[in-house]
Amino acid sequence: MKNTKIRILFIVILMISNSITASDIKWIITGKVIDNETKLSIPYVTISLHDKENQNIITGTISNDNGEFSLDKISEGTYYLKLSFMGYKDYVVRSLAFNQNQKALNLGVIALLHDMEALSEVVVKSQTSLIRNNVDKQIINVEKNLSAIGGTAADALKLSPSIQTDTDGGVKLRGSSNFKVLINGKPTTLSSDEVLKQTPANNISKIEVITNPSVKYSAEGGAGIVNIILKKGIESGFNGLVNMSVGTKDKYSGDVTFNLNKEKISFSSGFDWRDYTKTAFNNYYRNLYTTDNVHNATMLQDRKIITGNLGFRFGLDYNPNEKNNITYSFHTGYSKVEGDIKVKTSGKTVPVSTEEYSYNTFYLEQKPKFFTNNLGYTKTLNEKGSKLSFNAYYSYIDYYLFNTQRLSKADQNHTIIDTTPYLHDVLNENNSNDLRIDGDYTHIISDNITIETGASFHMYNRFLDITYSTFDYEENNWVNSPDYTNKYNFDEDIYASYLNINSSIWGIKTSIGLRLEYMDRILKQQASQNSYKYDKLNFFPGFSFSKSFDENKSLSLVMSNRINRPDEYMMNPFPEFEDDYFYAEGNPYLIPEIVRNLELGYKYSNNKTMLSSNLYYRKTVDKLEQKLTIGDKDKIHTIFHNDASDKAIGLELMGNFNLTDWWSVNANSNLYHYEISANIEGTNQTHKDFSWSSQLVNSINLNKTTSLEVIGYYNSKTTRSQGELSSYYFVDAALKKQFLDGKLSVSLQIKDILQSLNYELATKTGNMDLLGDFNNESPIFLFNMSYKISNYKKKTKDVQTDFDM
Repeated sequence: MKNTKIRILFIVILMISNSITASDIKWIITGKVIDNETKLSIPYVTISLHDKENQNIITGTISNDNGEFSLDKISEGTYYLKLSFMGYKDYVVRSLAFNQNQKALNLGVIALLHDMEALSEVVVKSQTSLIRNNVDKQIINVEKNLSAIGGTAADALKLSPSIQTDTDGGVKLRGSSNFKVLINGKPTTLSSDEVLKQTPANNISKIEVITNPSVKYSAEGGAGIVNIILKKGIESGFNGLVNMSVGTKDKYSGDVTFNLNKEKISFSSGFDWRDYTKTAFNNYYRNLYTTDNVHNATMLQDRKIITGNLGFRFGLDYNPNEKNNITYSFHTGYSKVEGDIKVKTSGKTVPVSTEEYSYNTFYLEQKPKFFTNNLGYTKTLNEKGSKLSFNAYYSYIDYYLFNTQRLSKADQNHTIIDTTPYLHDVLNENNSNDLRIDGDYTHIISDNITIETGASFHMYNRFLDITYSTFDYEENNWVNSPDYTNKYNFDEDIYASYLNINSSIWGIKTSIGLRLEYMDRILKQQASQNSYKYDKLNFFPGFSFSKSFDENKSLSLVMSNRINRPDEYMMNPFPEFEDDYFYAEGNPYLIPEIVRNLELGYKYSNNKTMLSSNLYYRKTVDKLEQKLTIGDKDKIHTIFHNDASDKAIGLELMGNFNLTDWWSVNANSNLYHYEISANIEGTNQTHKDFSWSSQLVNSINLNKTTSLEVIGYYNSKTTRSQGELSSYYFVDAALKKQFLDGKLSVSLQIKDILQSLNYELATKTGNMDLLGDFNNESPIFLFNMSYKISNYKKKTKDVQTDFDM
């Protein structure tokens, strides 16, 4: 019955869109803008339609990422069209006359000529915006971001007003860590956090931050999507890029990219390597209140974490003709995390003078090896541009996870006095298989109506083999713990379909759609034969409306519904970590959380200034939240649960300003009110607060070959379900110098110049106060070098490609 109602709803929406549009068709102008020399598309060209008699502007727009533009709902009359873009000569179509016999005018491909006078000054005067806001997404220009050179995607994302990063490199999108990361619009092998920390910024062309994706995208990722667009060879023939970076206290990275671009086929390959050591001092202070006394505990951590990866990428893009495109990409390698943590603990009970001391060491090692295959095919069906596409994705990861700990009694100076310390090892050998198959169909009915539909299947399997052992001094041997040693399977299948209708009515671009996703999940323990099953059909409606008032102003309204599904680590019922005072485990009964988003956006731009604002609202139900309670032996017990919800209403403001010929500024701020409610051990707790973050990016051209970038960032205090995170700020700077006509460039970066990127996390429960004081290594100095193997001008038209390397 439900499926019948859904089909009827789709038919009604389609009929309404057709009838409204058919009754209001007037005249439309379309075209595409390219560079006269390189033949590459030019996005964000200003197109304005003028009344020929009085020269007033009638309407306007800007070209999209493919250089395409469309002006519709034009009344009968005589006009001229003007195309403008910095560094190019204006292009004017002198006479455009519409009558009853001509309802559409396709201007075809328009090639803009370089303004030689402007180009002679562009090295000094022209500033490319580091970040800009489109109607549906933010676009971060990573190639122009000096502070990201030698870093990772996580470093490049710091420019976005929607992004917050912590001192460990963790990334949040509008306060949420639940978002999806894509590479070139396609899924990736590793987790979102791993991808952002391992993808070299030197390999990235731009990053798209999509806070409200359409129903065409998978609904996974409550806060939205981060799409990383890798660099590709835009020149015909052979070209490449070599990068290396060296930093203080053992920070090294390097990558090489090669491209071979022919008329119908292109190849891309690349290597990347990273070995990055980071140190920190993290201190915890706990007060546990009982009926008769208070127990004070201090845990002082000296942390050394080494992260790294080695990867190889290969891409093939083949266009046998104008209507067919085949892509194949392959990615393989391994990543690693090695941690060496030394902890000095002290405990004291008052008023009873009971004291205890220990010196504990923890070592962890994670080294997953992986490979990914991605095969895509796209066929253009007709001259209108209707398309049919298929994509098949498969990845395999072989995990090796090991951690060991040594808990030793000590004296008050934390000198070990224990002859039989507690020794504990956990070995987790597991693997995963990830298969996704997608089919999409785009049908262009007319210039005003497009229908998108498709279906997908996603199968994910993870097998875990966990051995939990302690050292037995009487037997002088390691003994497996039967309570925690186990094998289990995690299987999750997702079936999805969607229908999206795009139309243009009275100059308002409209997109209305619905996505259906059915999830079937089971977690099964082999030793105990316990199994935890969950399945559900979810509906995800979405819409967007946008209106361009002229070439400078636009307004948009967007709504989306998203989902965050718990992973196998959140659900693993075995202890993940345990010491004198902490105990962490998973919850196999977790269900997905549902996120609803609504956003109103406004944008204004001219040749020197771009201003944008986004008013957003987000609500989460069945929120996946971690809670802290007091468990056995008065240890802090941490576990995820769903008995929580939150909501946020905020305003993002961003402006790009060219203050002088050599100085440009990007200023952005995110102001929001956040409220979270949770049931902790039968007690309802609600916390609310007003928070804000702000960033100022100064880009300065000192001369034709030297540039400077200075970034200042501040994040205010933010509330949590059981406490609050303190404010923090930082200042970064980068200086870049070019040699050999731009082929060779060197740069020097200083991160956290003021040594201020530290914070406190306070947690309160009914009978416990916990304060975490996090102090990271700073400042960090990085020296980077980059060399272009080829830098000649393009002479022939490149293959049109969907795969970027």
